[in-house]
Amino acid sequence: MKIVFLNSRGHWRNGWLTSPEELQIVVNILEKAGIETAATELETVDQLERVLDGITPDTLLWPNAYFVNEADGRIVWLNEYIEARGLPFIGSNAKTLKTVLEKDACQAILRKSGLPIPDFTVITRENLPDMEALITERIGSFPVVLKPTAESGSVGVCLAHDMDQARGGAAGILDEFPHSNVIIEEFLPSDDITCGFVQLGDQVMLLPTAYLVKTAPGKSNILSRKERLRHWDDQDKIMPHISDAAIQDQLKAHIPQIAAALEIKGITRIDGRLDKNGALRFFDVNGLPALCFPDAVMVKQCFTCFPGYAPKEVFVGLIHTIVHHAILLYGMEVPKAIARRNLFTMESDLVIESNAAASRLPQASLEY
Repeated sequence: MKIVFLNSRGHWRNGWLTSPEELQIVVNILEKAGIETAATELETVDQLERVLDGITPDTLLWPNAYFVNEADGRIVWLNEYIEARGLPFIGSNAKTLKTVLEKDACQAILRKSGLPIPDFTVITRENLPDMEALITERIGSFPVVLKPTAESGSVGVCLAHDMDQARGGAAGILDEFPHSNVIIEEFLPSDDITCGFVQLGDQVMLLPTAYLVKTAPGKSNILSRKERLRHWDDQDKIMPHISDAAIQDQLKAHIPQIAAALEIKGITRIDGRLDKNGALRFFDVNGLPALCFPDAVMVKQCFTCFPGYAPKEVFVGLIHTIVHHAILLYGMEVPKAIARRNLFTMESDLVIESNAAASRLPQASLEY
């Protein structure tokens, strides 16, 4: 079989792999497993169409971006063109990616499905003058967290302790991110809990970890883009395993249901915090979780939860798992190396395994 990576000019930052060098690490892993690979960087939709014209039946596509550029400067959803042709690909469909990237739409789906999220309101350019009333009505107190609705990686996220800070933060986001509104959420006074979700057929694995920066304790801080970009030093910035039974029980109850409600295919990372009563509330679902070796959050989660293996061996298992699940979805032949070595064939007492079918909720529509 063959895997073709579809990269997109100007859109590497939000992809699974954010540079050609990081992509090459994954290419090397797949080729060692006996899979032929190819990669292209798309400049326009016309080029994408030409590439898709040449895809053979034994090929699995790996779209490494949300968007591709139109010739007139607009951007369109890459996966929509793949899906229109019925071609097999890795990851979730365009409808799901749109929903999770647009934070207000994602939270609306989770709320409709009865899943725990922070109280929130959405500020647009039109209702900006009514912001004080909306915060008072729907959140009630400060501090609050402000985020652009259509960005990822904590870009533009800020904390406001009073109404003046909230006004300034909202105006700044609306000015800097012309394609976003502002989602304002209640502040949750705990460190970040980030749980990886990977699937292989009907098997589900959860990777329960915390995301801690000791110099920015979660009781009074949020993790901004600055903290997210820091290297893991395993002293100040650390990712410990979560062994607390009460938190694990909440992760087991909610993470597979969130994935099902949003129609996630194969892999995601879901972030949340504890409220003042110790209840987990979830505020971010990642459609294209970064796989950059060795520092991406999803990769670091795997290292934490599989401590008995070398990091490169764990990373190979992760890449094999992602590919294996997509192969199963489309009824393609599974290479022996992929079946032999993946996260589900590796041993760890720190992961949580379950059956996907047992955790499914009635589907909430992703139309909004």
